[in-house]
Amino acid sequence: MPLLCISLLALLFLPPSLSCNSSKANVLRENFRAVGKTLLDNAKKDINASLSDFSCLSLKKKLPGCTANPNEANSVNTLLILACKIQNLDLPQTNLLAKTIQGSIDCPCPTKSPDRQHITNQGKKKRTRRMSGRKMNRKRCRAMAILQNMTQCYEILNSLSMDT
Repeated sequence: MPLLCISLLALLFLPPSLSCNSSKANVLRENFRAVGKTLLDNAKKDINASLSDFSCLSLKKKLPGCTANPNEANSVNTLLILACKIQNLDLPQTNLLAKTIQGSIDCPCPTKSPDRQHITNQGKKKRTRRMSGRKMNRKRCRAMAILQNMTQCYEILNSLSMDT
């Protein structure tokens, strides 16, 4: 009996990201054709304009891509991961795109629990200083790399729908 109670409690407290439905490829594909492509193209154009005088070097951390295992579930999960990464950059050009992808998949980004976040932020004071131009450009470069991977994932997702 106690084992059953523990199992039920574990299922109850599973994070939402583990229980998300990755079979939302058709919805994601349709939303991309309707809205996502425009948002993705506009974000790329806006960020490219912001980076006109700045050269982006290669990223130190490798971003997830869809080419390693091109199937629908992998593409959907990778797009969610990329949407969460781009949302964490908190750039105005990409926030709506990230929320649109999350809404299409019907899965939020995983977050830290409020208790854990309180412990990690206890000794730190928030800075209200403006971000330097160099740091902002690095964020934009990272966003461009994420947007390129998103484009690649959407192309794979669309090609998979043509194959079936």
